[in-house]
Amino acid sequence: MSDEARAMYNGGMAGLTYWSPNVNVFRDPRWGRGQETPGEDPVVAGKYAASYVRGLQGNNGIRLKVAACCKHYTAYDLDNWNGVDRYHFNARVSHFYLRLAINNSQNYSESVI
Repeated sequence: MSDEARAMYNGGMAGLTYWSPNVNVFRDPRWGRGQETPGEDPVVAGKYAASYVRGLQGNNGIRLKVAACCKHYTAYDLDNWNGVDRYHFNARVSHFYLRLAINNSQNYSESVI
């Protein structure tokens, strides 16, 4: 897929940022878009995302084929926490919590890979 994407870029028909994969953990079938996600298991979603991103970006080591940007990476999947759900939630994420999520995912990726 990234070979085709790079060809489209070289032909002036597309950019190099791809908003994929969708790594939202699928918790509620009423959401209706479960086919876009790797499923409801966070471990499977993490392994899927790591493999998908590596496949898109390539393994040249010098430059990326494309830049993968995981959709719905953090602060998205809020089911029901202390009476708050994602439909009535203001998703302003502080720098502290965003950094915490990134650090946790890096630690997880190192242990999985």
